[in-house]
Amino acid sequence: MNAQRLLIVALLVLAAAPLAAQTSFFDGTVRSADFGVPLSNITVAAYNSSGFIAATTLTDSQGRYSIPLPPGTYRILAYDNAGNYAVAFYKDANSFESSEPITLASLAIVTVDFRLERAQQITGTVTDSSNGAGIGGAVVAAYNLDGTRRTFTTAGTSGNFSLVLPAGSYKLVAYHDSLAFVPKFYSEQPLFENAAIVTPPRAGIAFSLERGVKVRGTVSEAGTGQRLFGMRVAAYDLTGTVRYRSDLSLTGEFAFVLPQGNYKFAVEDERGIYETTFFKSSTTFAAAASVNLKTGTLPPSIDIEARRALSGGSTTLWVPAAANASGGSGRLQTDVWIFNPSTQETLTVFITFLRGGQDNSGATGLPVAVAPREQIALVNILDSLFHTSGTGALRLEGNLPFRVTSRTFNIPNNPEIGTFGLALPGQSIGSSLSRVTLAGLSSTTGTRTNVGLLNPQPESVKVVVELFAANGTLLGAGEVTLRPSEWVQPNIVTLVGLDVSTQIQGAYAILSSDKGSFFSYAAVVDARSGDATIILPESE
Repeated sequence: MNAQRLLIVALLVLAAAPLAAQTSFFDGTVRSADFGVPLSNITVAAYNSSGFIAATTLTDSQGRYSIPLPPGTYRILAYDNAGNYAVAFYKDANSFESSEPITLASLAIVTVDFRLERAQQITGTVTDSSNGAGIGGAVVAAYNLDGTRRTFTTAGTSGNFSLVLPAGSYKLVAYHDSLAFVPKFYSEQPLFENAAIVTPPRAGIAFSLERGVKVRGTVSEAGTGQRLFGMRVAAYDLTGTVRYRSDLSLTGEFAFVLPQGNYKFAVEDERGIYETTFFKSSTTFAAAASVNLKTGTLPPSIDIEARRALSGGSTTLWVPAAANASGGSGRLQTDVWIFNPSTQETLTVFITFLRGGQDNSGATGLPVAVAPREQIALVNILDSLFHTSGTGALRLEGNLPFRVTSRTFNIPNNPEIGTFGLALPGQSIGSSLSRVTLAGLSSTTGTRTNVGLLNPQPESVKVVVELFAANGTLLGAGEVTLRPSEWVQPNIVTLVGLDVSTQIQGAYAILSSDKGSFFSYAAVVDARSGDATIILPESE
């Protein structure tokens, strides 16, 4: 933690809070995790429910501390200004965000003991890519692999930094609180998921940050104007690839520093309470407004009005493959499970079968009701609900947030063989991309690879498919124009113009579109059993 910054804020807060109001206490002892030795001069800090420091204190020679506070809810942590021990959170949580809040009643004394692990250091530099100069004041943060922040530090005037961490695995990011440098994860990555894992002790970690354009905005609820938090805002390039993400503050604000270029912005809610909503109120990437960012030009405020999934039956998920079809050694079927997480309201879902190989813009759905906290199973959904056969995909539109998963599998002619198949979850529009990689593709005497494509957009989307050998040699290219809500699953070898007998193994494909995002997957099929291994796309 940045001790100087924390202490300054703490002194300001303490100066404004009369001791007479501090009628409750946290107390306890801080010890080393290895030998249990009491540690003196360790800072213990309590944060209020808004995330600001309410008070700090230092442990005495016996490792004891006591913090007087008004009644309220707090998070509490301990850290070593000398850097010999790593920050510790309540109940040994691995981050501030995941630590448990503690409610402090009036006149209560709550005992919280800490065990501090010996520090491991990660050191390095943060420099300006344009001239190689160190960036003083740059922030370097270490994130746990679950995406929660473990700790951070500030680089000195020469750009040198030193992070103090317990043993473990982390991902690092460098940015600046006030200057317009584009944040970057180690090593040279814009997104957390693609960052390299770093294990302390480690030296020589180098960040080279480029100048960019600072963009600010807010997220509020459509209709009410209430500011929202607990979600993320994604910046997409015009191919539909997420380039950067930013967390919302408790006041519903966010900020990016982005390279020059054109972007589309959307708020994402993993809880499903709000739809993936783009700037200018669009719920599809294709229809979203783009923003041109240029150095020296003031960008507009990116104010997004998130649409609540509870209103207007607008929660939409796609299952990118569904079947009720005969095969060489049996038949395929798709089972679907729908879960209603609401404790009070009945979920109504309209399910539409998007038949393969056709424009499904006029297709309509059939309703299914799911009681509160209930999960229903739709066995062989194409037969039981739609009374039809064939292949395609499913669109599910509900009046409440809901979850859906599916299993597409074979039922062999010989019952002794048993079934096999794989699950595909329901996906929101935010999971569709416009440039992806599908890896591990094969076409041999024993295997074939089909590529599933689904267009969730209200207009046609052209997808370019390039197939590469494992060594990067381009083997062939082709394209597919998908009409609105159309699903196809062609053989990739013939799709890129090769003879069906062409032998490939360990190949990969890059799929891209400049018209809008799409869903995709690869199905590597065993020729003897008919079993298909589903390969999901990675953002290119």
